[in-house]
Amino acid sequence: MNIAFALKEKNRITGRIKKLQTQIENSNFYKSDQPPDLDSKVLLIKLQEEWAYLIDLKTKIAKANIGIADKLIRLAEAKAELTFWNHMTKYSQKAETTSMRSYYIDGSSVQVPETIISTITSMEVLTNIDKVQSIIETLQDEIDVYNGTTKIS
Repeated sequence: MNIAFALKEKNRITGRIKKLQTQIENSNFYKSDQPPDLDSKVLLIKLQEEWAYLIDLKTKIAKANIGIADKLIRLAEAKAELTFWNHMTKYSQKAETTSMRSYYIDGSSVQVPETIISTITSMEVLTNIDKVQSIIETLQDEIDVYNGTTKIS
């Protein structure tokens, strides 16, 4: 099995684990005259088997990913950087913007010009978003190729 398929299987196992956990919770308590449809002890054995399978599969994936560990780390950090730059769109504008601001002096409103200077401009933010997005796409493509061709053991 290649890494790509193993990752899909990992997600399937995780889904089965969540379903089993819910079934165990729902069938663990019942009225003496209304036994549950499912036996929580039998489900618990299945849950423990799924957990063991998941641990084994995750371990194999981690070992197989050694060859691209650097790319996985760079991808995670690039995604964090992209989040930062996307957040910065709220805090950037033209290099210098002048607007009028109202102040209350002695009970009356006075309009005063105010200049806001942005050290990191909106164009710089957008340029960085594009740059980091490109890095993410390249890394993801390389990881996808690796995952599709590397077998786990």
